[in-house]
Amino acid sequence: MRSHDAVRQMRLLDSGPLTAAEHMALDEVLLEAVGSGQSPSTFRFLQFKPCALLGLHQKAELELHLDYCRHQGVEINRRITGGGSLYWGPRELGWELYASRHTPGLPRRVDDLYRYLCQGMAAALGRLGIDAAYRPVNDIEVRGRKICGSGGSEYKDAFVFQCSLLVDVDVREMMRVLKLPAEKLSDKGISSLEERMTTVTKELGRRPDMAALKAAVLQGLEETVGFSFVPGALKRQEQQAWDGKLPRFRSESWIFGAEEGVVDTVDATANYKAPGGLIRVQARLDEKRRFLKFVWISGDFFAYPAKAIRDLEAYLKHRPADVQQLGRLIDDFFWEHKVEIPGVEPRDFAKAVALAVEKAREGRPVG
Repeated sequence: MRSHDAVRQMRLLDSGPLTAAEHMALDEVLLEAVGSGQSPSTFRFLQFKPCALLGLHQKAELELHLDYCRHQGVEINRRITGGGSLYWGPRELGWELYASRHTPGLPRRVDDLYRYLCQGMAAALGRLGIDAAYRPVNDIEVRGRKICGSGGSEYKDAFVFQCSLLVDVDVREMMRVLKLPAEKLSDKGISSLEERMTTVTKELGRRPDMAALKAAVLQGLEETVGFSFVPGALKRQEQQAWDGKLPRFRSESWIFGAEEGVVDTVDATANYKAPGGLIRVQARLDEKRRFLKFVWISGDFFAYPAKAIRDLEAYLKHRPADVQQLGRLIDDFFWEHKVEIPGVEPRDFAKAVALAVEKAREGRPVG
């Protein structure tokens, strides 16, 4: 347990069940407000109405069964953070922590921050009698089965760390909503999603009381990482900013925005499984296979800064389609832009791009 002097006070917000658009808009409001010094460090609980959430770097048609979602009224939206697509049922629980990266006692490196807060969440589950442990890069597991995922983003000198806890998820409905690539199911020969995950309800043998579950999360984090949570409410300025952002987060351009400017037909798509997540690369070469006309990168990783992936795509556009040279360019980009992606190295992106380039070359004879 941390000493009393190390305790850091945080505003506690408990958002009831909201739409995905409402939650995503509020995420951006809080991150910007804390990053600009206008709001205090904040901890927020989230509950959702049924929805599918894309990661910032994902493409809807590749990740979701769109017709099913629309027919069943499953809301679709896009997070301001990276990571993979998620299905949120009405009984799941999420929490977020917004704070300055210079908060005393918090690690500065992204990998260390993930480990620190995930270990706190594992301790919270331990209070419920669930023997959970941190699994790098950003998961919490019980006997090898995922029970909790995490991720985040940053703005100016602030960050948001997000945690999604599987309380009583409907796995069959999840599989109807999400398109799960083979790479996500193939680790250690596991072919069933149900064998890769567990829930609080399964581990306890009963559905937990939500108030008791929230109390355990707060107590576990307070004891492990030294936070003191004080119930609060949104400021008037935050509420006004939230109202102003909602139309954007409800718009088709936000929800499907990662598809803008992407050519409908691409020469090749390649998937590469890195320790920190799946990398999917779509590449189109020029008619003579000598230059990248464009490269589109998606996946379920978390990039810091968040715009690094879009900047990398622009950096590689119209570059010679030489895999060794592309590897050097990607190394240079990561170094110059101080990019951090937990569990993913520049060489992983280089391998993914090289796979896409080689597949594109095999598509037609060289002219």
